[in-house]
Amino acid sequence: MFDLLNLPGVKPMDLRMGHKAIVVIAEVIEGDPPQCPDCAKPMYRHGRRTNTFADTPMQMQPVRLEITRPRYRCSACGKMDTPDLLFLDERRRATKRLVDAVRERCLGMTFHALADQTGLAVNTIKNIAHDLIEDLERTVHYETPVIMGIDEVNLAGDYRCVITNLATNNVFQMLEFRTQEHLKPFFKNLHDREKVEWVCTDMWRPFKRSFRQYLPNARLVIDKFHVVKMASEALEEERKKYQVTLTKDERLHVKKSIRWLTLKRPATLTSAERTALEVVRQTIPALAEAYDFKEAFYQIYDDQDKASAMRAFEAWENSLPSTGLDMFRSLTKTVHNHYEDIFAYWDAPSRITNAYTECLNGLIKVSNRMGRGYSYEIIRAKTLYAKHARKVGSGVRLAFPSSASRRGGAETVEYGPHIPTLVEIAEEGGLD
Repeated sequence: MFDLLNLPGVKPMDLRMGHKAIVVIAEVIEGDPPQCPDCAKPMYRHGRRTNTFADTPMQMQPVRLEITRPRYRCSACGKMDTPDLLFLDERRRATKRLVDAVRERCLGMTFHALADQTGLAVNTIKNIAHDLIEDLERTVHYETPVIMGIDEVNLAGDYRCVITNLATNNVFQMLEFRTQEHLKPFFKNLHDREKVEWVCTDMWRPFKRSFRQYLPNARLVIDKFHVVKMASEALEEERKKYQVTLTKDERLHVKKSIRWLTLKRPATLTSAERTALEVVRQTIPALAEAYDFKEAFYQIYDDQDKASAMRAFEAWENSLPSTGLDMFRSLTKTVHNHYEDIFAYWDAPSRITNAYTECLNGLIKVSNRMGRGYSYEIIRAKTLYAKHARKVGSGVRLAFPSSASRRGGAETVEYGPHIPTLVEIAEEGGLD
């Protein structure tokens, strides 16, 4: 029979179609009886044993190997032994090449899809994935960011901490929780922690308290989008106040049209929307006033000079009316509470935002929905060790100077999966 297995030490004898799988019947190619592994005495043939193992699919179908192996008994001590086949993973009841194939794909496919392809149990796929993750944790290390982004994502029932490299737009790390008890040990033990010069995060104080004593050269920048979002939320509060005075049908109209109209920036409005905004000014002047305060706050970040931006904020604050617009006045208090860290935005050599980190958080949530039932560890590994994203873009760069480059070579430095590449994979339907 043609050797369709190409596995050392066995020969195929027959093939049949089983239930949802191709079954290949094979026998071990026997040689001389071995010596006893305990007493080194000669062993003799003592029957046969047939076991079934999963193998790599053929013709888009799972494959099962029924392998018959001889058994041997020691003539002196009575020990029983069955010859090992090096291509088998006895623990997984599968060939090593199948286990390798699962390891190659398990972070890029859902476990159920991979189980359907291979015929392995979903729990077996999970166990192989966990073994792979342990290996990756031990062997894969990413370059410490110069500009670090810190954010949170609600995932698998709890808030997790996501850390990115904002200089290269790569994933750097994901921590199980966002508490100081988890963050402080991470920053304390961070390799090359003195390299971090800037940290961009939101106004959640535990983030700052966690890193400031361990990152000696890092300066905090409060993420622009978390600040301006408060102005949009203040505008939304004013719209809702107006909305409750309307009938049910009128409320539906306002929610569908006016909400999106007032949240947009003037430069993005269409001609029809600009006309609609003028109607809002005439019919709902209080809402138009809130819209103008929202826009004036956004324009602070359009200023290219820090001193000018600070004066613009002062003027904006002083222009607020003494009554009404409560959330806008609350926004001024928030800015004063984080004043230095908010206006550090203009001190950075380039404008630092957490936009890519927010984008990554959206992708993580998509991955979570597509693979419901995944544990946090699996979702983390699918994000942090995405193989295709690590291969391309700015995910892998050359670091100079280094000891390798001085010797005439180049040291390859990994920065983690490239977030724009993860986005491309997701848009193509490949993010599981």
